[in-house]
Amino acid sequence: MEQKKMRRPLAVRSQRKPKGSGQERREEIIAAAKELFMTEGFAKVTTRAIAEKAGLSQTGVYLYFPAKEDILKAIGDETHDAISAAFDRAAAKPGTPREIFRRLIHAYIDYGLSHPAEYHLTFTVGPDALTPMAKDFSRPLELQEAGARSFMRFRDHLTKLAPAGLMGDLDPMFATQMLWLVGHGAVSLLTTRSHFPWADKEKLIAALEDVMINGMAKMKARL
Repeated sequence: MEQKKMRRPLAVRSQRKPKGSGQERREEIIAAAKELFMTEGFAKVTTRAIAEKAGLSQTGVYLYFPAKEDILKAIGDETHDAISAAFDRAAAKPGTPREIFRRLIHAYIDYGLSHPAEYHLTFTVGPDALTPMAKDFSRPLELQEAGARSFMRFRDHLTKLAPAGLMGDLDPMFATQMLWLVGHGAVSLLTTRSHFPWADKEKLIAALEDVMINGMAKMKARL
């Protein structure tokens, strides 16, 4: 009797992505985590959920990040490095000291408004989820963590502008902290209160920059 040929079962296609380069995999994990952190909330997201979102195994995630806190830190580091680069680009363009000063302030606000997810995860979620890192600005720039490097780049650019009298007689470190307070407030309000009937945002930001530039030039250091 002729035997019937047995059909081989169809192979089940894996939902996992084909193996790519290490950098590609790392970026896929960060992108997946970023989306989940923003939509679900950092506290609720698990590494298993991140792995599924990225199309990887949970073990595959652990090869790059031992915990979700490490992914959040990577997002923060990339954000700080991008802000540092924005400061450098703003300072490198030709112009008067006042024009450079305005570009430096604008670079920070513009980055935050253009990258709300990255900004939120870095400056709002990060401090609560990660162990705060003490800042010691006396150490060389290359030995600092990304957040301190970004702050110091801003301070260093402002220091170069100090002789033009743009910051009155304020110490550049004090001036940098003032501008960060204002810039962070602007980004936070404009990104988290989107339903508020804001005036034209570009005009608001330009006016805020004018207030800071004109006001700081007249300031005297308080003892």
